[in-house]
Amino acid sequence: MSRRNHLHDEMRWRALGMLQAGARQFAVARDLNVHRSVIHRLWNHYQRDQNTSRRRGSGRRRITTMSDDRYPLQCARRRRTLTARQLASQLSAAAGRPISRQTVSRRLQEGGDFARRPFCVHRSWTPEQWGHVLFTDEPRFNIQNGSRRAMIWREPGTRYGEPNIVERDHYRSGGLLVWAGIATKGRTDLYVFAGGSVTAVRYRDEILHPLVRPFIYAMGTDAIFMDDNARPHRSRLVRNYLESETMPWLDLLDHRT
Repeated sequence: MSRRNHLHDEMRWRALGMLQAGARQFAVARDLNVHRSVIHRLWNHYQRDQNTSRRRGSGRRRITTMSDDRYPLQCARRRRTLTARQLASQLSAAAGRPISRQTVSRRLQEGGDFARRPFCVHRSWTPEQWGHVLFTDEPRFNIQNGSRRAMIWREPGTRYGEPNIVERDHYRSGGLLVWAGIATKGRTDLYVFAGGSVTAVRYRDEILHPLVRPFIYAMGTDAIFMDDNARPHRSRLVRNYLESETMPWLDLLDHRT
């Protein structure tokens, strides 16, 4: 991980507090992900001038104020799944002027927040707990024979040898994409998509609202909806719909933890 060469004002006071509490400079530098020389200069500056203010440089003037800098940090810590683009949109609306995603990303990093995958905690659920989950999936069935996933064993340089070639019709006859859900005490109806790609709008209008919602409500207040990490399932539109219907859900990442 690359280390930064400066500290945001909030992080400077945090570093100073750690030093005054007796922490060693290399430990503070490691915790704040900066070079040790940054902490060394900060401590010398504080001992000499009794403040931590940075001298204004000759670079481009910052477009954000200190209040602007705190806003995305507070929003990101209240809702950690927001993207930098979403935070930039919120900050622009609050500040009354356009502020770019790159600027927000820099302010988050200056404040010590970095984009990272969430830590997975392994959970052991009982059969009774899993009994409240509705498991769903939508597999595709190819009408034509043969699978592009089939593998063969061959020697190097024999790719175009007759035993290593599979004939396949140039015009694909298509396939079927179906959806269904199962739970311990029941199952949903089988739904066949009528061609085309499954978008977030189709997933909401053809699956979630007419099929999942009534099934989940019939299961009771402890019911949990589970789908996979397909892109339409993770869209903001789908998330907003599930939240508006107060429908708890799991995805495959949660299922593996």
